[in-house]
Amino acid sequence: MTEFDRYALEYEQMHADNVKPSGYDPAYFDEYKVKEIHARLKEEGVADSPLKILNFGCGIGKSEPFLRSYFPNAKIMGIDVSVESVKLARKYNAHLKGVEFDTFEEGGEIPKNVIYDVIFIANVFHHIPHKFHVGILKQLIEIISPNGSLFIFEHNPHNPLTVRTINRCPFDVDAVLLYPAYTGKILRESGFTRIQRRFTLFFPKFLKFLLPLEQTLKSIPIGAQYYFQAKR
Repeated sequence: MTEFDRYALEYEQMHADNVKPSGYDPAYFDEYKVKEIHARLKEEGVADSPLKILNFGCGIGKSEPFLRSYFPNAKIMGIDVSVESVKLARKYNAHLKGVEFDTFEEGGEIPKNVIYDVIFIANVFHHIPHKFHVGILKQLIEIISPNGSLFIFEHNPHNPLTVRTINRCPFDVDAVLLYPAYTGKILRESGFTRIQRRFTLFFPKFLKFLLPLEQTLKSIPIGAQYYFQAKR
């Protein structure tokens, strides 16, 4: 049993309680990541292509409805080490076509039978011991297409409110946040060469009228989260 098997059934409520101070519900945070990916791929002119998308560490499948909506022509696979989470992901997303889920063994090999155009990792690596990070990324670069993109989202430890929120969250009790410089470093060590970084989530809901400014603040390291888009 993994750490997240214990929390699978309670995850939604714990997440909702944890993000409540922001004024947003959990779905806002699930959708914003997919919107960011869509925006970057639209800039490349490939967002409407029949992409193959891997959600690495999919949990209970809360991103998949948004992935299906924003990428209607894509085939989507979610994988996780938590058997209980994947059971719930299948249940919650049974109505979605072209969406599948599977498990893989913690510390084991990532399935390599498919080459993906997009690999999506949403707030996963801070739950994985640092000594395994490069090894996992080296496995993932093997299953990404030549011009494919890996998107890795993480909480920003430079933001004190983010740190406080994580410290209060039961399923983040063992989390070790990744500094942006470290995340860029492990991507390069894993073989990725074209790497871009953006900071996100600058404003709580009561300041949502300022959201249009977020794109101009993308390089300022105070957003609640950040992400990298990385290519070979």
